[in-house]
Amino acid sequence: MDALLNDIMNFFKNIFSIPTDEVPPPPTLVTIRGIRFPSDPSTEPHLLTLTTTTQGVETGPDACWGHTFRLENQRIESCDGLYILFYSFDVENLPQNERFPEAIYGRTRCFAGDAFVFKIQGREIGEDLGEDGWAAWQDVPEDILSLDIMKLSS
Repeated sequence: MDALLNDIMNFFKNIFSIPTDEVPPPPTLVTIRGIRFPSDPSTEPHLLTLTTTTQGVETGPDACWGHTFRLENQRIESCDGLYILFYSFDVENLPQNERFPEAIYGRTRCFAGDAFVFKIQGREIGEDLGEDGWAAWQDVPEDILSLDIMKLSS
């Protein structure tokens, strides 16, 4: 009877427990520099820093919160790379924002609220992970807003 009870207890332990060797370490905190494109026309696009985790961006709630674009052959070589645009589409609660460089996507983009751009390491999402196995971010270069492709249309 003790053996049967022990087997039942082990069965429930196996069902309701997470093996510790399969749980990845939590993503580490990183501080990265990106670009803010404010919806407020009186505020110019500018660089900002924020602290986030290195967790991959593909795990977001849906595909509408971010798009990628690539800069290549720029006059400032450090600006070349893969960038991710984060934005909201909640136009009922946030002001409309059409203040994003047209040259990046070849057309006017419209968002709700501020839009943010960050640079990810590697040429594809998930290609070049950090030492902890999570996404690796890079600071956007400080002079990126001086590029012609980053100019706002009048």
